[in-house]
Amino acid sequence: MARVIQNLVYRVSVSAIVGAIVAGGLIYLNNERVLKSFRGDMAAQVERQSLTNKALMEANEELASAVGAIETENTKRLAEFGDTLRDLSVKIDDISEVTPDDYSMILDAISAANAELSVQIADVEAKLDAIKTQEP
Repeated sequence: MARVIQNLVYRVSVSAIVGAIVAGGLIYLNNERVLKSFRGDMAAQVERQSLTNKALMEANEELASAVGAIETENTKRLAEFGDTLRDLSVKIDDISEVTPDDYSMILDAISAANAELSVQIADVEAKLDAIKTQEP
């Protein structure tokens, strides 16, 4: 009887040891699978982040280019407006005797310059609005 109990204890012990080894192996294999999946997900995330950063840098470069072009155009338009004002000043200085027609000519020149400046300002504002709507 003692031999049967000893044999039974031996078999249970061996079964428990084998079961523990198999369970440990399964846990190890599962951990490896989880780690591989995690590493793959991290690599995909890094790649997506890299593409996003690249797109943002390109958008910033395009925005900077557009702002530079607008600044150049504004500088040109302001120079043209300054030239118009200088020409108008010369015309005013050239008037020897003031007549009502001279005032109307001056007012017409000022109105024309004002209208041109208003159109240019509206154009610049429209371009700035368009650029603002393109921002991500």
